[in-house]
Amino acid sequence: MEKARRALVLSVGYGAGHHAAANAIAEALWERGWYATVEDPCLQAHPRTFALTQWFYNFCVRRAPWLWAVTYAQTDTADWASKAYAPVFRGVTERIRHLVEDVAPSVIVCTYPLYAHMLDALAAEGALKVPYAVVVTDALEISRPWMVNRAPLICLPDEYSLARVSERYALAPQRLAATGFPVRKSFVATYSRLSPDKDNLRLVYGAYAPMNRVKKDLKALVASFPAARLTVIAGARCAELAMFAGENVEIIERSDDMVSLFAEAHFYIGKAGAATVFEAYSAQLPVIVNYTLPGQEQGNLELLMLDGAGAAVRSASELVVKLKSLLKNGAEGWRRMQGAMASPLRSFGAARIVEALESKFIYQCNEENDASSR
Repeated sequence: MEKARRALVLSVGYGAGHHAAANAIAEALWERGWYATVEDPCLQAHPRTFALTQWFYNFCVRRAPWLWAVTYAQTDTADWASKAYAPVFRGVTERIRHLVEDVAPSVIVCTYPLYAHMLDALAAEGALKVPYAVVVTDALEISRPWMVNRAPLICLPDEYSLARVSERYALAPQRLAATGFPVRKSFVATYSRLSPDKDNLRLVYGAYAPMNRVKKDLKALVASFPAARLTVIAGARCAELAMFAGENVEIIERSDDMVSLFAEAHFYIGKAGAATVFEAYSAQLPVIVNYTLPGQEQGNLELLMLDGAGAAVRSASELVVKLKSLLKNGAEGWRRMQGAMASPLRSFGAARIVEALESKFIYQCNEENDASSR
C-alpha cells in the first residue's frame, strides 16, 4: 500500500481568514489522499503574547482602524528576513522546527507570511529539507512580507493580484500561481435563489464597523425594509445590539453554519475580510461593503468592484439607496452582480492550490517516499 503523503499547514488566528483558508486547504488535501495537519505555531509558542496581539487586532478592527493603518505600514517596510530569531519570534521558529520533526511532512503550506520567513531561516541552516508554499489570503493590496521570502511556490487569489506582484517584486513566473482563494467546497453554489424584492429580501449583516455606524445601518434597514429577514452577526456586541431583535431580525454572536446563511441570503453587508468575500463569491452572494480595514482589505473591495460583484457604501442612507437600486426592475442589479460572482476563477481555490502543490512538488515528494521505503 502506498504511503500517504503528509502536509503541514501553518495558520494563525488573526481574524477568520487565515484559519478558514488553512482548513479549506486541509479538506482538499485529505480528498486527494494526503494526511493534512493544521497548526497555529504562534498560539502554541506564546499563548499569552498571542492573546494580547489578538486583542490589539480586534481593537483596531472595531475602534481604531487608523492605528491598524500605522501598524500595517510598518509591517510592509520591516526586514522580515531578520525576524526568525528575534525575541518572541524565536519561540515560534522553534515551534515550527518541532512541528516539522513531529509531522514529517512532504510539503508545508503557510497561510500567514511570517512563517515563510521562519522556514527560510530553517532551510538556510539545513534544518528543513522539504518544500514549502505560501497561500496569500488577500487580494490586490498584498503587503511585502507575503512576497519577499524564498518559498518556491506562492499561490495568489486572482489573476489581477498575480500581475500586480509580478510587476512590483519582479518574481520568477514559475514561483507564482493564480489559484483562487481556498474556500471549503460546501460554499459552492448548488441552489437557485428567488430574485429578491421588498417582501422576500434576506440579508446577512456583519457588525464589524464602528458601533455608531452599525446602529445607524440597522436602524435604516429595519425602517426601509420592514419585511426583510435580517441576520446580524454581532460577535461580542450582541447585548449592545439586542434592541434591534424582532420578528424579522435575528442577532447572533456567530454561526457554525455560514454555508446555510449564505445560501439563503440575497446580500452580505459588512467589511471586506478576505474569507468572507471569497466565501460569498463561491456562494454567488453579492456583497455590499460598508467598512474596510486599512491596508489589505481595500484590495478585496477593489477585486469585487473590478468584477462587478460588489458595491461600497459610506453611510446608512447610501446603503438603503444602493439596495433599492439593486432591487429595481425585478432585481436586475442583483442578478447582474450574482452573475458576475459565478466565475470559476473565484471558486475552487482549495482544489487548485492542491493541484499546484502536486504539480510543483510531486516529483520531490515521490523521491522522499521512495527513499523512506528502502
